[in-house]
Amino acid sequence: MTTSDTDARLHEQVLAHLKAAGAADAARQAADFVERVQTGRANTPPDNDAKLWGATSFALGTGLSSEDRLIVARQLIAILRRLREPHRRTWAPGDELPTPPPAKMADLDGDVWMHQKAGNGCYRMSSKDRRRNADSIHDYEGVQVWPFLLNAEGPFTEVTSTR
Repeated sequence: MTTSDTDARLHEQVLAHLKAAGAADAARQAADFVERVQTGRANTPPDNDAKLWGATSFALGTGLSSEDRLIVARQLIAILRRLREPHRRTWAPGDELPTPPPAKMADLDGDVWMHQKAGNGCYRMSSKDRRRNADSIHDYEGVQVWPFLLNAEGPFTEVTSTR
């Protein structure tokens, strides 16, 4: 599949999602999202979509509440990841915990989270990424549960190789 085919499918899926979410001017928003993706391809590592998410949540403007903009932007990144890497499973805010849960998954900016044996749907950031994020205002030391992770750190894409 060519990049233009992928971009056309991305536009179609993003447009449908934005309409369902009630975004104002969904057609323009979908076109702008695809343009941001095209512009960022050369500048952004493939496992880090944080800048794209930030730009998208800001660009969604006043048609959605501020909380909905953040969630919808995460869902749009999940659509992109599903098209970009169809061989890997990806989850966005609102998705149910699959059975079996993923053993290891990467969040919006590529940090790896490991499933904890002590609780179904409980995840902890990898020690390497906890050290890297030690100065963050967020608490990455403890175990986090599936719905919180999807809303706060998602989307998540299953890690299928060693990282």
